[in-house]
Amino acid sequence: MFSYLIAELTRRPFRTLTAVLSVAIGIALFVSLQAYADGYRAAARAPLAEVGADITAQRQGDVPEGFEGVLFPHSVAPVHRDEIEAIAAIPGVEGVAESLFFWVFEADSFVAGLGFDPAVEFGPGRLKAGLVDGRFLEPTDTNVLLADASYALQNGLELGDTVTIVGRSFAIVGLIDASRVGQIANANLYLPLADAQAMAAVAPNVLAVHDMRPDDANMLFLKAEQTQAEAVVAAAEAVLGEKALVSSAESFSEQLGALFDLIDRFGALVGAVAFLFAAAILVRAIAAGIWERRREIGMMRAVGWRRRDISRQLLAETAVISLLGGLAGLALAWFVTFLMSRATVTVPVPWELSPSPHFLPGGAKEVAVTVPLAAQITPILTLAALGLSIAAAALVGLWLPNRIASIKPAEVLRSE
Repeated sequence: MFSYLIAELTRRPFRTLTAVLSVAIGIALFVSLQAYADGYRAAARAPLAEVGADITAQRQGDVPEGFEGVLFPHSVAPVHRDEIEAIAAIPGVEGVAESLFFWVFEADSFVAGLGFDPAVEFGPGRLKAGLVDGRFLEPTDTNVLLADASYALQNGLELGDTVTIVGRSFAIVGLIDASRVGQIANANLYLPLADAQAMAAVAPNVLAVHDMRPDDANMLFLKAEQTQAEAVVAAAEAVLGEKALVSSAESFSEQLGALFDLIDRFGALVGAVAFLFAAAILVRAIAAGIWERRREIGMMRAVGWRRRDISRQLLAETAVISLLGGLAGLALAWFVTFLMSRATVTVPVPWELSPSPHFLPGGAKEVAVTVPLAAQITPILTLAALGLSIAAAALVGLWLPNRIASIKPAEVLRSE
């Protein structure tokens, strides 16, 4: 009876409120932890998302024997054409952007350079979005380059100026603000891939430690089907061998610290324990209510209410309490998530993905990506919360019949 149900909930406010709050706290804790973990997972994808890739693949090399002319930092080594094709053929790989990262040491200067194919729109191809002056590279370009705007300002370079790299002249056709695009494989100068390959293939300090071929690359950016990303990582590592350095969102999540690792691993378990604790409090509240109402239930049994009718009535009360607790828990979780979303997350970028010499003045440049904590309550989390509320009511529903069966009308009404 609806009127009876409302009366029971409103005339025992303390018991009702206790049960509602217990469910609400359990639901809020579960949902908030999941939203927190999802927000950090989204943050872990940010460094690669900035360059439009899902995975980077490279092979660790050897320390150069000399620091003169063109050379590779020891975090990259040539990836041969057959290996690039094998990676491109891995199931789940949707595209590969090749690049060649290198250092140039001249008598009085140091330059970090990156050769890439401007026809590929992801990976270094995303640099087009950071163009601040001039034009972007064309697939047929040669002997031209893009300069990082900060590097150009520091060195007094402008559009049309000529930059000499190991005796070869390149005209500056565009200026790039790389900070708009990403923090992976940042360089001072950006060249057509073929020009970078041609210089590296004859560089003495490259050939001294590497088997460099004219069409090799040393850093690959992969677009992959999300559901197969980790399988692609494993397959790429197998292709590149024991010195493989393959990075994905999972790799960046390992940089986020112990707190995220604990919540990512045990957040669902902690949430489940909180829900079970809330369900236990709900059962206790309902049990206390039945004990308080045993005379009332005896009267109901005496005037013809069947045990299943009483069970349905009490189950309806429990369902309302659980639903109210679920909605209150979602509201509380929304507030907590709103506060979390105002925070930021700093994701360190490993040195291997943006190497700078540690022995230069100032040391190796520490690179990180700072993004908002994208914590949010998704429709799936909302359904999960409501599902937990229903589950709490169902647990009580399974227990009610036996509890009610133990109430004997003759015993509770003996003094009437």
